[in-house]
Amino acid sequence: MTIEVKSIKDIKDFKKIPDIQKSAWGFSDHDIEPHQMMTRVQKYGGLVQGLYLNGELAGFTYAILARWEGKYFIYSHMTGVRKEDQKKGLGFLLKKSQREEVLNMGYDVIRWNFDPLEAMNSFFNIHRLGIISVEYERDIYGTGESGLHKGLSTDRLIATWNLNSDRVVNKMNKKDSLTVEQFPGKIPEDFSQETAYIEIPRDIRSLKKTDIDKAIQWRMKTRRLFESAFQNNYIATDIVFSEDKNRIFYKLYKSKTDKG
Repeated sequence: MTIEVKSIKDIKDFKKIPDIQKSAWGFSDHDIEPHQMMTRVQKYGGLVQGLYLNGELAGFTYAILARWEGKYFIYSHMTGVRKEDQKKGLGFLLKKSQREEVLNMGYDVIRWNFDPLEAMNSFFNIHRLGIISVEYERDIYGTGESGLHKGLSTDRLIATWNLNSDRVVNKMNKKDSLTVEQFPGKIPEDFSQETAYIEIPRDIRSLKKTDIDKAIQWRMKTRRLFESAFQNNYIATDIVFSEDKNRIFYKLYKSKTDKG
């Protein structure tokens, strides 16, 4: 099997990206991002890369040039791999290549957003890639209508990927095993200690199918906790598991400066 990650140039490959969105996330036509915009982004300062398995497009990243608080950076809007090719480490190869190319473009920060209740994606972003987060945003797309978004308000954590930080460089060079910690009893929610934890469900997608009311309760509870944590200058820096691996938590540290 040959694997190659490169910038997408052929219009035939751009046209395959909507199908990958449907496969990766179960999106309907209403929710997919059109390939036409991606061709313009590729030409005018953004970056659209494809991951090719044996010459066939199997995944992509889609990022735009952005500006926030007076500084330009790259905003990574989508990264996806076909459902049948997931859990093979291909997402990491896409993000690693994206990081290298963005550094070559002269930028040292990539940002994106992700659902804090999607446990495995959150683990990938924070523990595997080394992003941090200090911002929670409510319902940025409106209530989801299909696939990954369906059934809940689209609350998101904002990821900041500091590409040249020691933390990220180490993550790129070494695959850390998951972190297991002991959690006796109830987790404090007053954010008075140097370290804080926010629990999330192990599998929010299954929970939405079996008990949507409970899934909504998780959304409301974690919204309150993340907003409170960030207002008190905490930084989300890791995902950790209970000893039996049945419970999963964000690990946050109180910043010594204003939001790190």
